[in-house]
Amino acid sequence: MTAQDPQHVEPNSSVNFWSRFASNRPEKRTIQALCILFAIVALGLALRLNELDVHGFYVDEVYSAMVANGTADPELAAFDSIRPVYFVLLKLWMNFGTSEWWLRFFSVIFGTANIVLTYVLSSLCAGRRVGLVAAALMALSPMEVHYSQLARMYTLGSFFALLGSIALIKALQTGKNQFVILWVVVRTLMVWTLPLTVVLLGVDIALAVLRERKHQLMKTVAIGFVTVMVLFLCFAWKMPQITSQSEYDSWRYMLSVPQITDAFMMFVNFTSTAVPLQECEGPVEGGGMAIVYTFCILTLLSISVLPAIKQRWLIWCTGWSVFSIMFAYALSQVSASIVITRYMMFASPFTFILIAAGWNELWKPVRMRALAVLSALVYVVIINLNLAHLFLNPVHEDWREISHFVQEHEKPGDSILVWNYHSQYLFGFYYRGSNKIYDIIVKDKLDQSGKPTGAVDLDLRGGLPKISGRCWVVMRQAPQGWAMGWESYQLFKKELEAKCKVLELHELKRTDLYLVTEK
Repeated sequence: MTAQDPQHVEPNSSVNFWSRFASNRPEKRTIQALCILFAIVALGLALRLNELDVHGFYVDEVYSAMVANGTADPELAAFDSIRPVYFVLLKLWMNFGTSEWWLRFFSVIFGTANIVLTYVLSSLCAGRRVGLVAAALMALSPMEVHYSQLARMYTLGSFFALLGSIALIKALQTGKNQFVILWVVVRTLMVWTLPLTVVLLGVDIALAVLRERKHQLMKTVAIGFVTVMVLFLCFAWKMPQITSQSEYDSWRYMLSVPQITDAFMMFVNFTSTAVPLQECEGPVEGGGMAIVYTFCILTLLSISVLPAIKQRWLIWCTGWSVFSIMFAYALSQVSASIVITRYMMFASPFTFILIAAGWNELWKPVRMRALAVLSALVYVVIINLNLAHLFLNPVHEDWREISHFVQEHEKPGDSILVWNYHSQYLFGFYYRGSNKIYDIIVKDKLDQSGKPTGAVDLDLRGGLPKISGRCWVVMRQAPQGWAMGWESYQLFKKELEAKCKVLELHELKRTDLYLVTEK
């Protein structure tokens, strides 16, 4: 089996669809594949457009809009200066509209295009059959659907990651320098969109040297690598300093050090769920079947080693997927955690290709097809449960609903206190009332030895000396899996209820909203 013609005719071709698909004439196979791909893309697009603007922007989407329209504070603008491509393109996009639907549709375009690019790349590496299965995984992934519906840079980063990988493989397969030039341009845009994707460049060069060290094209590839790295370092040198000192990235330093199980569960999260932060727990719906599903996904990923050994180009996807996750895990042992689903989703298309290759390998022996069908049925059940969960349950807070609720129920002279860093920007993005907004900074009280005492100080920004009169207190709920954030969240609630009289308490989209007054 070769990369140019990876399909083969199986015995008893009349028995099953996949065998009939593989045994038809090349022209007919191409038409069939395109028709199936069109249906997969249409389904993926429909999922990504579903309820696109039902929820208002959450914190990061507000930041996207503010950076793009030039209203961000200097610290936020500096923080996002290390990944400028998305914000430049979004600013151009905003010339034609500024609604939530329109800004999110920008991500939908790339999220849908990534389905096609996943098919193209996997077809180059392992054939059409694997390509169609991988495209289906991309189209149906709740994680991919979720982040395709957010005004953030993640689908654009994956787009450049896929396109750059396709360009490099085409360069090595054809020996044409124009593909190397495309690889250089796209990889540069990729690291300027998501700096963490620079790890893919290491995989590119390592595998190119191992596979093509005697090839004349390697000189061009090496020059291209140096060019991309120089362009990347033009701004990336300041990234560690900015992220370590910025309040916009301080939450990562509150995350626990990821375990190796978190890294493995990232592969499962790619296919089945969309959870915030570091909740690498696999499917959020499915009960005991979720455990079976996790076993199936990790098994298929393991089985993909067999075709990767046989098929020269599939090993590249192994590097782009597995090495990226393992690199993030290793780096997180000595720095703030980056084993976070959305940070690593650029590796998801390569993971889908490996899972599809593993499933295809399981399908080939007739005696194993019952297991292949069973794993597919488990996948269908879990995906249906998790897609339903995604659309029925908020993953993030909704600043539009929060702001509108306060605006409808407030009175003149009320104060609005928001627990978050730079919250006045978040709440004020939608708020059109006349009452003043203040930030609350929660600080753990420490004893003389510097250890937490189990209490907190409330630092009110903006000049409010104390809570008096009616105050609306907005608190984003911290995930239970985020240990330090969850502890501060509970202490904050305890302190607030002890010092103030609670008049009302509302829970809105992962947010607690208190109306309090002084005791």
